[in-house]
Order: sequence, then structure tokens, then C-alpha cells
Amino acid sequence: MDIKTIKGKVSLADEQRVAEFVERKFNMQYVQTPKDMPAAIDAILVDKEIKAVVETKCRYDIDSIDFFDSRYQSEWLITWEKVNKAMQIAAGLCVPCIGVLFLVKPKIVLIQRISHQNGQLATQIRLQTTKTQATINGGFAVRTNAYINMKSSNSYNL
Repeated sequence: MDIKTIKGKVSLADEQRVAEFVERKFNMQYVQTPKDMPAAIDAILVDKEIKAVVETKCRYDIDSIDFFDSRYQSEWLITWEKVNKAMQIAAGLCVPCIGVLFLVKPKIVLIQRISHQNGQLATQIRLQTTKTQATINGGFAVRTNAYINMKSSNSYNL
């Protein structure tokens, strides 16, 4: 699995940093799914009850918010299959699905509600089938990707 490689271990450590930040900032538990298995979601937020389903990603090629805006039009690329599963799980639990995007170099955490507790979209998502990097370790895959609009996301310095 990718998590056992050097890049995977770095990404896992960065996700841990984000999890600790989210717990401190929002006074909730960030309960992760097993990282050595291909879980449908990354985590749930809990405060005596489940509050949200979470999809978290770390991006290493972005130097600033301005770069993210100009190069990527403030869109977070993630596989549609992953987002769709997370949204379905969230709707089944009657909680929102949120996306947490960590821009590692500028140490910025962007948090965006992806769907409401009833499963309806909460932000713009553009779907496109494209050839992208398959995993954190490289390779290529052609698949349907979601481009999540992060312009209205909440931004925090880590």
C-alpha cells in the first residue's frame, strides 16, 4: 500500500498534523479510518455524536493561496469515486461531508463543506474524466475526477 512508502508516511504524518489542528480548533475528535486499508472515507468528526464525514488530502506542489488560485482556479482535484462515496456515507449518517485540504508549503488548511446532511451539494463540483497521477507514489490513471471549488472555503494557518 502507498501508506507504507516514504511519500505515504510523510503524507500520513501531515494528515496527523491536520487532525490535531482540527481537534484543537473545533474541540472535536478527528477519528481516522485504518490507514493501511483502502477505506471509503478518511475520518469522522465526533463530539458525543458524529458531526461530519471527512475527506482529507495534503498537497505538496502549491506554494501559496495565490498560486492555488491562479494555477488551479482554487479547485481541489480529487477522484469523484472517493468524493461520491464520502457524500453517500455522510447522507446515510445524516451529517455533512466536509473536505479538508492541507497546502503543506504555505501551511494553510482549507475546509469546505462538500454536502449537507441530506446529501445535497454544498459547493460547486465540476466533473471531468482526465489522466492524472494515480497515487502519491506516481503512475497515471484515467478516471472521473471531481474539481471542488474551494473559493468559499474557510482558511486557517496551521
